[in-house]
Amino acid sequence: MDTIFNISVNTNAGADFYLQLGDFLDSFCRTPDGEKIKMLADMPDDMSKSEYLPFLASTTHKLADDYGLQPPEWVFDERCYLPGARPHFACNASGNLRLWFMYKSPPEFKHRNLFVDENVLARV
Repeated sequence: MDTIFNISVNTNAGADFYLQLGDFLDSFCRTPDGEKIKMLADMPDDMSKSEYLPFLASTTHKLADDYGLQPPEWVFDERCYLPGARPHFACNASGNLRLWFMYKSPPEFKHRNLFVDENVLARV
């Protein structure tokens, strides 16, 4: 079973973070609702890039909210928030794109000082 925890393990072993995330999201969508919480339960390992763990916490928090699940307690751990006062913008956004991300970013991401597009977790 794909899990949020496995994304961190595989990324730390050299796999591409965003490919791992996409594979996880595909698997999550196919998993029966009663099993989804198991995929989110375990806190990921610390990761090389400072925004990865907060991104996975935001992802987990949003998926839990979207599916009416109780978010796991680990998403509120202090390590799951972007360190420092400097926000992280997807795509190294600047100018008006930053404003767009600030406006459209889901609250679970904004809460951790991550600014992304509203469909960041959408799969085609």
